[in-house]
Amino acid sequence: MKSFRLLILVSALLVLVFFSGWFALYSFIRSDSFREWLSKKVSHTLRVDGFFEPLNWEGSTFRSAGFTATGTPKSKLRSIHITNISAHFDWRQLLKGTWAVDHVSAEEIEALVGKNPAETPAPANGPTTQPSALKLPDFLPSAFRIEQLYVGSANLHWETNHGDLGQFVGTKVTATRRGPDEWDVAAVGGNARHSAYPPLQIDYIHAALSENSIAIREAKALVPGGGEIQLAGKVFTGRQLNAEFAADFSNLDANQALPPEWHIGGKSSGHLVYAGDLDRFEHGQVTGSIKIAGAAIDMTNLFVTLHELAKFGGLKDVRIDSIETHLKYHEHELELSDFRASYQDQIRVEGAGVIRPNRLDGSLLIGLSPKILGWIPGAQERVFIDERDGLRWAKVNISGTPDQPKEDLTRRLISAFRDKMTQEFRGQAKDAVKSLLDMFHQ
Repeated sequence: MKSFRLLILVSALLVLVFFSGWFALYSFIRSDSFREWLSKKVSHTLRVDGFFEPLNWEGSTFRSAGFTATGTPKSKLRSIHITNISAHFDWRQLLKGTWAVDHVSAEEIEALVGKNPAETPAPANGPTTQPSALKLPDFLPSAFRIEQLYVGSANLHWETNHGDLGQFVGTKVTATRRGPDEWDVAAVGGNARHSAYPPLQIDYIHAALSENSIAIREAKALVPGGGEIQLAGKVFTGRQLNAEFAADFSNLDANQALPPEWHIGGKSSGHLVYAGDLDRFEHGQVTGSIKIAGAAIDMTNLFVTLHELAKFGGLKDVRIDSIETHLKYHEHELELSDFRASYQDQIRVEGAGVIRPNRLDGSLLIGLSPKILGWIPGAQERVFIDERDGLRWAKVNISGTPDQPKEDLTRRLISAFRDKMTQEFRGQAKDAVKSLLDMFHQ
């Protein structure tokens, strides 16, 4: 009988302890102290100083009007504001020593990224105590993690050290935790733009985030007016934003993809690799290859002679309609190799060169059809002496500046023409010779 009464007493004590613990837990998670502790944990994860608006509980789910934070000196995140948050706790994980939120959703996120965090005072309705001083009751675990996050509309804005602005707005984001400080992230839709570069319509982005890097496994974007870009690469998020990206693009308007002062039309495709610090994007290095169809480049500025010869040969203009080349760009220097350009079956240009802001250097082979060369005596015998692929070829050296390019072809053609005419006419028909020579000096 005594044993039975003892059993009842112990059971009653256990029930009392259980309900007392549950009531203490129930009271704590609905207190401002828990809200401040939760603010601290989320702030630590994002490397910011922030706070939650008051929490409203429905069973295992809490809701908050928002989370607002400013970046710490060690964070690239300058500010963040999250609205209409809903989160569900998995209470079973408490038995394993962890506060686990298995799903979080938010209506919208506004975030600003930059190197120097903005220093703004905490709003009046923020926590009254420093989050770092908060402690949980001894009977509760301190570990905290989030398993999955969904955002209906994420808007990311950034500013480089040189004041260039960019944004990626209106995308839907799903993030799933894969390990400590490791996340799989998928973004669908939205629009992106950086500085003066063309805007992009984002199709999707699949990425992996860790404490020190962002790896873009695959991304696809559409360009207004036609064309698409596929991107993969990695960004390290330490003191410098060192990055390496590989981009494959097709059917892009060349006027959007290349500097406007080049005046190159047509549709471009190719493969480019960028390596450098995103904080100093303009100092990065670009390598790869590019092909432009329907380029319609007017070569008059470089080859006045070809322009005039083309008119005599029955062509209205000298325009390159196809270009392909390997390239390397770094610190305002563009190096072209394996350069190939053509106009129908009448003109081909091959070679290599370097373009700097104040200097041109190049070595080219120019192939012209006999139809064009037939109008200039001496050209085939003295200058365009090699024959290949139905064209006559000559080597041309390029120099000068991008604004005032120079070539040595005209001088050689004039010399060949003068020698030929002198030999053929022996001083006769001087007026005809003079007229043709004047053509080259226009």
